Amino acid sequence: MKAPRILYATFVAGVAGCALPVIGGGSSEPMPTMYDVATDTAAAPPVVQVRGFPRSAVVSIVAWDAGDAAFGLRTAVTRTGELVGGLQFGDHRLYMAPLYAREMGGFKYAAVSLGELLLGTGAQRDTHSCFYGRNCSPMVTVGVRVPDSLLRANRDSLVVTFFPSVLEPWTITLRRELITAYLTKVDSVVAELRKTAAM
Repeated sequence: MKAPRILYATFVAGVAGCALPVIGGGSSEPMPTMYDVATDTAAAPPVVQVRGFPRSAVVSIVAWDAGDAAFGLRTAVTRTGELVGGLQFGDHRLYMAPLYAREMGGFKYAAVSLGELLLGTGAQRDTHSCFYGRNCSPMVTVGVRVPDSLLRANRDSLVVTFFPSVLEPWTITLRRELITAYLTKVDSVVAELRKTAAM
């Protein structure tokens, strides 16, 4: 009878010895959660690049959310400080990678609201998409024209809805933080170029 009791005691002691240790039993400090980590990542500032080259007639400003360059905003400013933008002066361009647009279902037209249609800008190639190192925007993009007044009048994130020919509509949300950082840089580049042109 003693042999089984000794074996059982040895088994219980072995299992207890292999159990996971209790960590932070006496500490009142809360443990970090996955939610905290995700919030820190989401709070990373947008990437805003000013691409100006000595022989270029324009200076480009490109912006996207950190870690996701599949879509973003861009415009061009002349050396005299005028927005070139999309199809007409004063426009900005909501760009996206062609693969991103295709995976979402493509689009025939886009709108912010029923009364605010956004015209397509077609495909554009950017030979300087990776000029600044690891932070690369897409080399080829498609997009829609966004009027300057629309970006500035909106006080919240801007939701653009894309309407394919057959499939369900889909959306892109431009966060307010991205729009603000982008417009701040655009305004500073415009002011600097106007000042330089006036000298």
